[in-house]
Amino acid sequence: METRFEFRDFLKVFGTAIFLYVIFVYLLTLVPEVDVFFITLHPSIAFLIQYLLQFVILFCPLWFFVVAKYNARLDDFGFQKVSLKCLVSTVLLAYFAYVLLMLGIVLTLYMTGTALPGYEAQESHLPLFGQDFWGILIGFVLVGVFAPFLEEFLFRGFVYRVFVKIWPLWLGSVLSAVLFALIHVQFQTFIPLFILGLILNETYRRTGSVWTSVAFHSFNNILAFGLEVYLSLHPEALDSIAELPHFLYNVQIG
Repeated sequence: METRFEFRDFLKVFGTAIFLYVIFVYLLTLVPEVDVFFITLHPSIAFLIQYLLQFVILFCPLWFFVVAKYNARLDDFGFQKVSLKCLVSTVLLAYFAYVLLMLGIVLTLYMTGTALPGYEAQESHLPLFGQDFWGILIGFVLVGVFAPFLEEFLFRGFVYRVFVKIWPLWLGSVLSAVLFALIHVQFQTFIPLFILGLILNETYRRTGSVWTSVAFHSFNNILAFGLEVYLSLHPEALDSIAELPHFLYNVQIG
C-alpha cells in the first residue's frame, strides 16, 4: 500500500477544490434566473450538468497536483489486479457485514426508542433523475458505475493511502471515512456513510486493490438505488413491514 503521494499533495488538491467551489458558487449568484434554467431541464440532465461541474472542480486539482506531477497511472492509485474469486468473495462478505451492522444499529435504536442525530432516513435519489425510463437508466449508470469508480479513485486510491502513510492505520482509516461522509453533504446520514467509508477502506486493505472497493461500492449503490425504484413503483410493499424503510434507507448510496 506504499504511495509516492504526500500529505501536502492532499492539502493542495482539497484546498484548491474548496477555493474553486467557493468561486463557482459566487459566480452562480451573479447569473440571473439560473435556478429557473435548471428547473426547465429534465431532472437527469440538470443532475448531469451539476455532477460534471463537481467533477471538474474536484478532479482538475487532482490531475494538476498529483497525476501530472507524478506522471501517475491507475496502478499508482491502487488499481492492482485481483482475482475474480477474491473480488467476489470480499464484496459479498463486506456487504453481509455492512447489512448486519446497519440492521443491528436500527434494531438497537428501535428497541431503545433512541433518535440518533446523523442516523436518519436518506432522501430518495429518484427526484434527482426523474422517474421515467431515461431518468432511471441514467440514475443507475451514474450511481452504480461512474460515482463508485470516481469516488474510489479519489478516496481509496488517493486520500486513504496518503492518510495511512502519515498516521496509524486505524486513524488514517477513520479520518478518510469522515471526509468521505462529509463530502456527500448529507449530514442527516453521516453515520451510515462514515461506516460505509470504513468498510470500503477495509475491502481495499484486505485485497490491496481499489478494484475491490469499486466493486463493493457499485454493488451497494445498485442494490440501494434498485430498492428505491422498486418501492417507488410498489409502495404497497411497505404496508406489512412498517420498519423496512428505517433499514433500507440507512443502507446508503455513497
